[in-house]
Amino acid sequence: SVYPQPPLVDLEVKTKGAAAFGSLGLHAVEMAGRETSTGNRPKRVHCVSNPCTLRINDVTIGVTSSDVLFHISSDETNANLPPGSRLARIAEHLLHQRSYYPLFPPAKGACLDLARYKEWEMPCRPDILIVPSRLATFAKEVMGGSTIVVNPGELTKGTTGGTYAVMDVHPMEREGLEKAVREGDEEMEHGMKDRVRVDIKRI
Repeated sequence: SVYPQPPLVDLEVKTKGAAAFGSLGLHAVEMAGRETSTGNRPKRVHCVSNPCTLRINDVTIGVTSSDVLFHISSDETNANLPPGSRLARIAEHLLHQRSYYPLFPPAKGACLDLARYKEWEMPCRPDILIVPSRLATFAKEVMGGSTIVVNPGELTKGTTGGTYAVMDVHPMEREGLEKAVREGDEEMEHGMKDRVRVDIKRI
């Protein structure tokens, strides 16, 4: 596939009683057995573009499937870095340059459509940045704790299972929100680093 990739179809398209070729039918799969008494079908699976910046309530999430961390690490030089800081520093390149692929020319073998380069720009700095890579898995605070970068790893490695991440994002404390309303604060720190728990699990 070519990067960036447009959104996938999340509805099963019927053509003479059969699903149209190429459609995923994820909506029907997700909602199987979950119909409500009123017949409403709340959407639980959303197919988005690659890369994508999306917002869920007060949390902005950036996602890309391109192994940009590995590509950057293969082309960079560094020295005298603090122990354990290399992967976080590589991830900061994406945030500093507001790009899901801040490498030019692209790495060998990367299928990038350069005519659509604006589509891998970050419209804002995400609270959570998910960048799957073959490098060591991690979940780290970067940019002073304003962004949590997660590398869940690869789901499969050859013929064996790989790793994936489970994230829990807790809501903001009610007391803090009520205090901000009383004091008329239009902006307040969301404290993302204190509200997120990330577990990297192995298959």
